[in-house]
Amino acid sequence: MTRRFGHHRHHRARHHLRAVPWAAMAVAAFLGLPAHAAEFEVGDGIKLNWTNTFRYGLAYRLKDFAPALTHPNGADGNRNFDKGLVSNRIELLSELDAVSTSGFGARISAAGWYDAEYNGRNDNPGFAGGAFPNRTSPAFNEFPKKTRDLLGRRVELRDAFVFGKAELAGMPLTARLGQHALVWGESLFFAANAVAGGQSAFDISRLLADPTAQAKEFVLPVPQLSAQLQVSPSLTLAAYVQFRHRANRLPPVGSYFSVSDVVGDGAEQLFTGPSSSVLRQADLETSNSGQFGLQAKWRVAETDLGLYAIRFHDKDPQQVTRLGLITIPNVPPFVAPTGYYLTWHEATTAFGVSASRSVGEVNLAVEASVRRNQSLASSGHAVDTSSLAPPGVVPASDNHDNPAYAVGNTAHVNVSAIWSLQPSVLWREALFIGELAWNRLLSCKKSCTALDPNATRDAASLRFVFEPTYRQVLPGLDLGVPVGLGWTPNGSRSVIGPFAYPAEGGGDVTLGLNGTYEQVWRFNVAYTKFFGDAAPLLDLPANPATPPSFTYQQSRKDRDFVSLSVRRSF
Repeated sequence: MTRRFGHHRHHRARHHLRAVPWAAMAVAAFLGLPAHAAEFEVGDGIKLNWTNTFRYGLAYRLKDFAPALTHPNGADGNRNFDKGLVSNRIELLSELDAVSTSGFGARISAAGWYDAEYNGRNDNPGFAGGAFPNRTSPAFNEFPKKTRDLLGRRVELRDAFVFGKAELAGMPLTARLGQHALVWGESLFFAANAVAGGQSAFDISRLLADPTAQAKEFVLPVPQLSAQLQVSPSLTLAAYVQFRHRANRLPPVGSYFSVSDVVGDGAEQLFTGPSSSVLRQADLETSNSGQFGLQAKWRVAETDLGLYAIRFHDKDPQQVTRLGLITIPNVPPFVAPTGYYLTWHEATTAFGVSASRSVGEVNLAVEASVRRNQSLASSGHAVDTSSLAPPGVVPASDNHDNPAYAVGNTAHVNVSAIWSLQPSVLWREALFIGELAWNRLLSCKKSCTALDPNATRDAASLRFVFEPTYRQVLPGLDLGVPVGLGWTPNGSRSVIGPFAYPAEGGGDVTLGLNGTYEQVWRFNVAYTKFFGDAAPLLDLPANPATPPSFTYQQSRKDRDFVSLSVRRSF
């Protein structure tokens, strides 16, 4: 990897020299561990199952920074990394299940990781390099504390719940209480466009690091009570109520996949002009109550039908700029930004239906839903002006009745297929997984002048993964060759935001190699390329008084990367 930026770069290199051997020693230490999870009995009729999964991964940037992607409020994640290592991560996932013979039990899991790349200095050249380091607390060549803590070194609780079963009027009833995840509906990749996107938060950073993964693999658990009632062999009812609002985990500011310096963990400052900026103020928090859902699953002949009704608070934030009256001696009073904050819209409702049916080797599914009171893409057009009016004349902006951002009603459709292909001369087995997503703005109801002007009424995108598998290439070794593509056609700019779909007229393509050895060791090597017209997340209006809009173009055009990971469960 090229070393180009003096002392801070060499400091980072020395850190790598310490971290890589440490990770290698950790890998070696696990070589002698037993291959299977620990199972044992505790007391009378209670069984424990303890599984640990160790993973070590690297990611390497393949391209230099592209000047076309420079934006005062969206360049830190790009400027922070030269061509070379962008992730050097070791992590451990530990899962413990306790189950009694009566069907009651508990589950707890935790994950911890350390990434050397986020615990040293980065490659940002500062203002001297033509960049705009958008931070106030650390030096320009250091990561914001929240970014470092989230990606660099963290231990967090995942699942933590109790479960049980009983009978209600002769019908089997199961329930879970505590922190766990639910994913309803038929969506595979585009959860943000489906019912699942309203009921669960997802780790977007991990999804970007592996575009071939399904969204359900990176769902974030939340404290809730959920239950399922088997009314008949063909009819199942389910419900949940959540006790905490949890937002999507967007790439934190300054991290490799980040394209915004003002939204997400680590955001501190918003540039409002060539020589002016405002600080991030206290976020307008979202209520932890008021999120719940109902589901009915009905099997008719060979078709599985679903009905859904959920109420949720938005998982993606809205950025709101606060305006105030500025008074300076000997200068006439004028209106200007005084700060900005993030908020998450409350009390969106969604009603959906789904159908799934297997036809030969193909499982086809469709899910359709409508949302009422859905927050819409607003970007820099969301402005809080309530402080400029006399008290009581204009109600203060909030995240439910009087939002500064646009809110309306939308329609959504997800169509997916899982196809197990017949043997051919090129493979003995292969799997195709694909999904097409579409949404439409039905009507705008509140703060419609804040709606991003670059959004389109309709938007659609697709993603698929095709993977042939080759068994016993060597004794005990199975290999897979996944090929993935995400693509959004021209003219598709989703009103639910630029993160819902790949870039307009572009997307990403991934070519990988997966391996499994003795059903214990798993490894993956992958190359990911981002394609489409290059542009920052936000445009730069010619008139400084004009709020910026989303470009919907490829803001990661220069961030192609290669990743390598190896993991083992024991």
